[in-house]
Amino acid sequence: MRNWWILTLLVACAQGEATTPSPEKDVSPEPSAPITVQPGTVRWVRFTIPEGWSEAILRCRDQAIKHAAGAGGERFAYVAESYFSKVGEHSCVLEKGTEKRPVLSFKVVAKKFPREKLRVDYRKVKLSPKDQERASREQVILNALYQRSAPLPYFSAPFKLPLNSTITSIYGTQRVYNKMHRGQHLGTDFRAAVGVPVPVANRGRVLFAGDLFYTGGTVIVDHGMDIFTVYGHLSEVKAKDGEVVNQGDIIGLAGNTGRTSGPHLHWGVKIHGSYVDGDSLIEQTRLQFP
Repeated sequence: MRNWWILTLLVACAQGEATTPSPEKDVSPEPSAPITVQPGTVRWVRFTIPEGWSEAILRCRDQAIKHAAGAGGERFAYVAESYFSKVGEHSCVLEKGTEKRPVLSFKVVAKKFPREKLRVDYRKVKLSPKDQERASREQVILNALYQRSAPLPYFSAPFKLPLNSTITSIYGTQRVYNKMHRGQHLGTDFRAAVGVPVPVANRGRVLFAGDLFYTGGTVIVDHGMDIFTVYGHLSEVKAKDGEVVNQGDIIGLAGNTGRTSGPHLHWGVKIHGSYVDGDSLIEQTRLQFP
């Protein structure tokens, strides 16, 4: 059986521009054992495709996933499992017109997440009609912005944590606000005093820089291929919409804005519409760029 995909991380750096595809191999994928994953994680995969299929759609769970040319005629993609992914198996297929060919198989296994209780401003939990209207309006705007990711990655180095400080809440933590509102924390919180400089985790283009109801001062960065990082509760936003930022550039100052229980930085990673654990993206890109 051919080793038709390799679960390692090797990305051709786009630097904001398309790379030149290598010659494609006339190879049809063969079945293989599924990749075992947990909810809230991302995997980088590469695979071979038949000649003439470079423009085919890669579809996972009925969702189109961006893929691009890699080394040796292979294609690569990032496949994410959401916090809400159900236990079981699913496949990714290439679609070209009416033809379909399986290329990847995943097995999602269960994962337990911790719980915590928080007390926040009552008005941030049970929203007034005015606040609800604002939050809903902002979500519509953000949904549209998340459709504007670059087709190729901007970055050529591993992702890094935005701060080297104590993590006060990990991804997936189940939350109870003021003993009545339940939800899940789909990001990572870092202890940070108001005014601490916040660097961007990797190279990308600023998609949004401004104020939001839930996350207060917020910067969202597009890293290409539907990979985004979010920096929330900032006391000051220093980045500007549309600018390209390099890894380590200061995009804002930590703060206590939005729905918070104290000063900190909220860091989120969103891939293909799902928030995932940033640690998994860091782990995969360290394999990509050892």
